[in-house]
Amino acid sequence: MMVALIFGVFVLVLLIGCPIAIALLLGGIVPIMALTDIPLGIVVQRLFSSANSYSMMAVPFFILAGNLMDTGGVSKRLVNLARSLVGWLPGGLAVVSFLACAFFGAISGSAPATVAAIGSIMIPSMKEDGYPMPFILATIASGGWLGVIVPPSIPMVLYCISVGSVAITDVFLGGFIPGFLLAGGMSVYAVLWGRKHMRHATRKFSIKEVGRSFVDALWALGMPIIILGGIYLGIFTPTEAAVVAVAYGLLVSTLIYHQLSLKGLMQIIRRTVITTNICMFIVLSSTVFAAIMTREQIPVIVGNAIMSVASNRFMFYLLVTLLLLFVGTFMETIPAIMILAPILTPMLGAYGINPVSFGVIMVITLGIGMLTPPVGINLYTAVSLCGEKVERVINRHLFAYIGCALVVLALLIGFEGIIMFLPNLLR
Repeated sequence: MMVALIFGVFVLVLLIGCPIAIALLLGGIVPIMALTDIPLGIVVQRLFSSANSYSMMAVPFFILAGNLMDTGGVSKRLVNLARSLVGWLPGGLAVVSFLACAFFGAISGSAPATVAAIGSIMIPSMKEDGYPMPFILATIASGGWLGVIVPPSIPMVLYCISVGSVAITDVFLGGFIPGFLLAGGMSVYAVLWGRKHMRHATRKFSIKEVGRSFVDALWALGMPIIILGGIYLGIFTPTEAAVVAVAYGLLVSTLIYHQLSLKGLMQIIRRTVITTNICMFIVLSSTVFAAIMTREQIPVIVGNAIMSVASNRFMFYLLVTLLLLFVGTFMETIPAIMILAPILTPMLGAYGINPVSFGVIMVITLGIGMLTPPVGINLYTAVSLCGEKVERVINRHLFAYIGCALVVLALLIGFEGIIMFLPNLLR
């Protein structure tokens, strides 16, 4: 009865169009009020205790750092550098988009922020060069997904918080190689498509232009180097790194690039507060939902069901991947991680799976949901930049990029050492 009420309320609230955070919160609170004698004060205490986390402080600061670097002229310089490096390839502007998204992802940690920052520059450029709009939108939406895979990554931070026994630094390191493999895989499709359809748009390679754009982007590139280098060398924790990122972004945007005014700073702070509140509301609602599921032994039931079917790690990954792909189509990445990570990670030991590599694979798999409706946050962010309808971005190019991602995902599952190479090397 309790389980039926939990999921019944959750699905019903979603179907009537309420935000995911409201659905999660009511899905947890209504069963408590209806079928238990637990005081609601306990729920409030749970909400506050979940928010009272040192690691959780990294989330708003990484959001603020990404907003500072976006408005402060960083994204434009990263795009110019990427254009000088790979813009000469067939379909080169698509490859530029992927490379710029990977660079920006190493600053922002957010997929929608990456889509907005890079898309606002690349969509007009690609349109001017004659790229068809369906290809442009699919490219920008898919490239923005790299923002949550190339560290620092907000979903990776929340995965580590929800699991509790995994070092954020290790998961960050594990995301590097997969992030650039995904960028490379999607770039291969873009180049093959470009050779057939966009040969006239190919630019010439110039070492002089590379040098000039590299110097111009030096301060922008310094941020991920300082922040991630500081984390991996043990100079500061990921939370402290987020604060350093804000200070660095403020310094570069105001004193070096001179592209951030006091009015602009106030707008950035306002946008950061709104985004952080939305994110934290989802996270805290997820903890209430996860707590009531744990009380009803749902993780144990799900675990026993999976382990009764999965006889080896590959069968386990197959079932979990299908589950995550399904969940990712209708639930945002953050609540999905907060709910499913505590359910799935206790089973990893039985299959000899490292929780670090599983965290990376979980973020990648759920990230595909950012490219699929009805949630598809990257799709809606991309079309909002140019006033197109979302139907324009759901096309064969988008499915080709998703196919490339699934190939890379299969490679990572088959060869866990790809993910664990950097964590093991720098441990």
